[in-house]
Amino acid sequence: MLSDLQLNSILEDFDIAYWKINLFSKEISWSEHFNFLVGKPEIEEDRFEFFINHILHPDYRYDFRIHFEKLIKEDEPFSFEIKLRLDNGKYRWFECKNQKSKTEREFKETAVLLFVNIHQNKRDQYTIEENFFYYRETAEMTSTGGWYVDTVNKNIYWDDVSKKIIDCPRDFQPAYEDRMQFYAEEHHNRMRNAFDKCENFGIPFKLELKMVSFQNREFWVRLTGKPVYNNEQTVIGIRGVLQNIDENKSNELNLQNALDIIATQNSRLFNFAHIVSHHLRSHSSNLSLIVELLRESKTDRDKLDLLANVEDVAGNLDSAISRLNDIVSIQTSLRKEKVTIRFEEALEIVLASISSLINRENAKIVAEFQDLKEIRYIPEYLESILLNLITNAIRYRQPGRKPVIFIQTYVENDKEYLEVSDNGMGIDLDEYGDKMFGMYKTFHQSNPEAKGIGLFITKNQVEALGGAISVSSTIDIGTTFKIKF
Repeated sequence: MLSDLQLNSILEDFDIAYWKINLFSKEISWSEHFNFLVGKPEIEEDRFEFFINHILHPDYRYDFRIHFEKLIKEDEPFSFEIKLRLDNGKYRWFECKNQKSKTEREFKETAVLLFVNIHQNKRDQYTIEENFFYYRETAEMTSTGGWYVDTVNKNIYWDDVSKKIIDCPRDFQPAYEDRMQFYAEEHHNRMRNAFDKCENFGIPFKLELKMVSFQNREFWVRLTGKPVYNNEQTVIGIRGVLQNIDENKSNELNLQNALDIIATQNSRLFNFAHIVSHHLRSHSSNLSLIVELLRESKTDRDKLDLLANVEDVAGNLDSAISRLNDIVSIQTSLRKEKVTIRFEEALEIVLASISSLINRENAKIVAEFQDLKEIRYIPEYLESILLNLITNAIRYRQPGRKPVIFIQTYVENDKEYLEVSDNGMGIDLDEYGDKMFGMYKTFHQSNPEAKGIGLFITKNQVEALGGAISVSSTIDIGTTFKIKF
């Protein structure tokens, strides 16, 4: 049998202290190492009560009493973790468990309580649990999930947050060959290229692209991937995270669209202010000059001739102000609500208003609205757009050729389009392309009816509602205007 001295020496090496408890008298003796741990206190009360009141952490006092009573009365073994206040005043974790010797008579009446220092293990466990907690909470709060692709065995693994982001069941296992179905079709090439470069060359990637959920809902994510190497420095997998950034990305795109619209409107406003200043000054200068000439006129005949000029200038000024007012009214019309308009009905209204022009020039209008029969738009805008494009096509007809105007609507990539094509004179886009939609810009001197205001108004109307207009043309062949609503 080991002596107490030998036993103490062995237990101290493992930082283990113990109690000896007489099961009949309930007398408790502490090992030297236990005294060392708690500082050899001067005990004036019962040793057990001193331990309860001054050494054991308050959170464990009730449970310890229950276990200790069962040990004394029923010889029931126990083991649980507690905190003890040591000589330095700090609490440390110990595992407290009892042990009985069944071979020696002395120990049949004695119980032994071991106090095993587990503080480091407990702290490591808490650190791991705490880190995992923070990881899980951070992942949840930032909608960031982890994923891994085994490029050798062709397997894909998603953590719970990733599965939540993609709206799939927690027990779902994505198949390697189906991996592209979770990305928007327009981003398949980007995704394949990023994975191929990472797998074959170890190049990491960080992308913003659209994914597709289980419910076929498209949403924006930030996807980060890095290569995983084996001991031979061969890529065996790709590990990364995906973050749901749909709300932020939508806000970013909306903000960018708003900035683009503001920039466009500022540009139009600057252009408009320049036009107003230039043209009104031109008319006012003419009036000032005529007034000066009237003052200097010697005969009534000269004055009458100048008054005729005043009438012309006044008429031109009134016409200019009227056209400028048309442009200003575009912004006022934006307050009107969009309604569902049938293209066929809008076209009928326009053709009725210019029937005399169509008949005079023997123009043929062909319309195809089968692919897109209606649209939500401001009626006055749509009618004005059709009117300007059709009358332009008739005015710029090719001499000796019957004017034919082809109008069609369609949907492409979820966008709605209107095209108006003609077989007219065409426009030299190399020379006039950047001036196509400017105010008072004309491109055929042979047409005295041209005012250079129609396309300017059309562009403003289209862009005011978030659309775009483009043109393609070949001289002597014809022109096509394409509007994306």
